Amino acid sequence: MPFDFATPPILCLAASVLCAVTGSLALARDIRSPAYRAFALGMAVFMAETLLSFFSRNAVLSERAVMWSRWQMAAEALIPGAWLLFSLGYARDNFDEFSRKWKWVIVFAFVAPIGLVSSGWTHLLGGGAIPAGSGGWIIPLGRSGYGLQVTLLIGSVLVLANLEKTLRTSSGAIRVQIELSILGTAALFAERIYSSVEILLFSALRTDAFTLNAVILTGANALLIVSALRNRLREVKLTVSQDVLHGSLTILVIGLYLLAVGLFAKLAVQFKIGRALFENGLIIIAAISGAILLLFSVKIRHRIRRFIHVHLRRPAYDYRKIWTDFTRKTSSAIDLDRVCAAIVNTVSETFAASVVTIWLFTEGFDRPAMAASTGSQPKDADKFHEPAASLLRFARDRRGPIEIGCADVGEIPGVSRQYLERAKIDCCVPLGTGSAFIGMLTLNSPTDSQFCAEDLDLLQTFADQAAGLIINRKLFENLGQARELEAVQAVSAFFAHDLKNVASTLALTLDNLPAHYSDPEFRADTLTIMSKSLEKIRNMCSRLSPLDNKFELELSECDVNELVFSTVSGLNFGCPLVCDPGPLPKARLDPEQIRKVLLNLVLNGCQSSAGGSEIRISTGREGEFVRLSVTDRGCGMSRDFMRKNLFRPFKTTKKNGSGIGLYQSKMIVEAHGGRIEVRSCEGRGSTFSVLLPLAGPS
Repeated sequence: MPFDFATPPILCLAASVLCAVTGSLALARDIRSPAYRAFALGMAVFMAETLLSFFSRNAVLSERAVMWSRWQMAAEALIPGAWLLFSLGYARDNFDEFSRKWKWVIVFAFVAPIGLVSSGWTHLLGGGAIPAGSGGWIIPLGRSGYGLQVTLLIGSVLVLANLEKTLRTSSGAIRVQIELSILGTAALFAERIYSSVEILLFSALRTDAFTLNAVILTGANALLIVSALRNRLREVKLTVSQDVLHGSLTILVIGLYLLAVGLFAKLAVQFKIGRALFENGLIIIAAISGAILLLFSVKIRHRIRRFIHVHLRRPAYDYRKIWTDFTRKTSSAIDLDRVCAAIVNTVSETFAASVVTIWLFTEGFDRPAMAASTGSQPKDADKFHEPAASLLRFARDRRGPIEIGCADVGEIPGVSRQYLERAKIDCCVPLGTGSAFIGMLTLNSPTDSQFCAEDLDLLQTFADQAAGLIINRKLFENLGQARELEAVQAVSAFFAHDLKNVASTLALTLDNLPAHYSDPEFRADTLTIMSKSLEKIRNMCSRLSPLDNKFELELSECDVNELVFSTVSGLNFGCPLVCDPGPLPKARLDPEQIRKVLLNLVLNGCQSSAGGSEIRISTGREGEFVRLSVTDRGCGMSRDFMRKNLFRPFKTTKKNGSGIGLYQSKMIVEAHGGRIEVRSCEGRGSTFSVLLPLAGPS
């Protein structure tokens, strides 16, 4: 006898209520969706079937049991069409294409069962009900009932095969969102296949199977409700291939199951084994569901594959050749760009990946920079910076390679599936040594399949080596910059030469002054020359003096908004200024030094802005820091310039600039214990944000 126990009304009530809840949640998610309307219809049918099965199971008279069973089978006639429609539309963005391709199958799934019920009502069951040994009834199956069970079996197989196809197409966060829903629905139809096979095998309907149906229905609905609440009723869409259901694991498993059942039926007749195989249907369905979960769980399959690769498989790579090539290419690289290019090229060749990219943090730049890529140029990477920053923050908190498609990764905040597909990112490897995190390495899978354990181990080794090389190269470049600063004194000689030229101009003017003093035009020219020369001397001296001196700050409590207004008021910068002050507490800083920083940033903005476009100065609080931002709409800076030359002396984008102003500003801000952040886009302008600690330098 199948799994059965005394059938309490509470079980029937629980299954019916849960069907109503899940159907309502589906309509609440999207009442216009054909898939969710079909789901609600299917759940209404299951609820009706549960109630009718309960009445049939507990009928006192055989005639009443037959009557309720006929109505139960009439309700079941709607199951194939409704659930086939749901399986074709659930989580699929191209449902219209599937509905056109499957329209005759859908029509048959609705018409055939309803036709069997309506035309063969008296032939659904073949005779009177016989009492079962443990309660309930055994009712012989009629011709129409036999055809209905065959239709239900075929429909259940198609539903499971379509759900399997949807699950196979999904990956990563989308798979996490839909797997519980598909598992719950699959459990319903695994039980349906089991029940239909048993009914067809023994040509009889047993009402004592009600309890098994109610238990499976309750558990499946619980999974569906958990899935809906976890996803907050969000809709999920993916494009599923239009290929025929060839290679379906569902069809293969069910085919083997039916073959095994047929062989057992022959053995049962031959050796009089009886119904022993079906004595506990709950165990059988649990075993089938567990096997399906094992086959489709990304995490479990990954662990099995890793065990096989680590313990039972020969190495797939020629490591000696790989590391010989890697060492040769990276050792000959003389700067950071070439080191990164050598790394991505080696990784690309090793894993046959078309797009390998290194993203690094850059000083003075609040988003990661694309250091090297085999598929994109750094200048074309603007559209990737924001999601790359989100992915970088996600990678910072994890260790080892991250397979984006793995179920345990889930949804990454700020990173859309469209971005990952466009950027061709299937795996992300953090770059760092010890506690230092410097960036990440991303790459795609050339075969659209997951990386094996050996791949991931090799990727981690590449990442460790790459991080060490990049950090060493950065230290080497920092050493070079320090040597550049040592050369500042030598460069000062050129400034002295310019000063001598100014002095010579003034000397010539003074020599001619006695002879032409009476000429008004000469006197006007003399005043102009003297004024310009004096301004040039002051400007050059003020910009050169900080290069070899340390700042001695004179700290005091200061209102930054008042400092801004007192600095820019009364001055004509040649372009309109817009101040946008925010509420700020007083900060401990050196007003005169910060005034220099503000003037440098405003003057730079005015000089880079064509046509006198406005300069916006804004202030605000950011945690324990005061933020002072200057935004212009000028020519902007290239990514390459910001990454290599920003804040370095004598590096500038202005035709007559010296590059000392920003260098001086950076020294002042860092002396306060703060930092400068930069956002810029060529042709659209720049924003320099100064962050100063409220409590002053520590």
